[in-house]
Amino acid sequence: MDKPRPRHQTRRLPLIIERPDLAHPLRRVLALFATSLAWLLWLAMWIPFLAALGRHLGYPLPAIAFPSQVSLDSFFALLRIGPYVVGCAVAVVALSYLREKTRPVRTDERWRPIGMARLATGAALDPDRLAEWQTAQILYVAHGPHGRVSSASSASSTAPRPPLQATS
Repeated sequence: MDKPRPRHQTRRLPLIIERPDLAHPLRRVLALFATSLAWLLWLAMWIPFLAALGRHLGYPLPAIAFPSQVSLDSFFALLRIGPYVVGCAVAVVALSYLREKTRPVRTDERWRPIGMARLATGAALDPDRLAEWQTAQILYVAHGPHGRVSSASSASSTAPRPPLQATS
């Protein structure tokens, strides 16, 4: 009686990422084709940089494969400022860590443990009545006209008396 009843559970198929064999074969072929095309484009974008690096290292590459020196110059500029950027990032992380460790600990009143007195105050009861509620196995509550509990004092661990019926 005190356990919820089992709900109707629908059977779900596993996700396509877990079981790719459930996907339509045409969809799987198109996904493979799009992935291969994206990888080829990504590799093709490295060609100018690799050609510039090769010419810089002294390999005689044709000028057609190497239209400009911009990509290589940009790379070397990044290499020159890289240690400073990494140093600043490490300094920011270290300062953030130190600030977090040296910050005074503030206790928030909303997150303190709830005691019996605070719970009784929230339920508008005296702590003795709350202890009686907690030890009761059955709690009888009087409901108002809209189905809500009318007041905190309307709950009791003793059964209410049935109304007297008029005899005629």
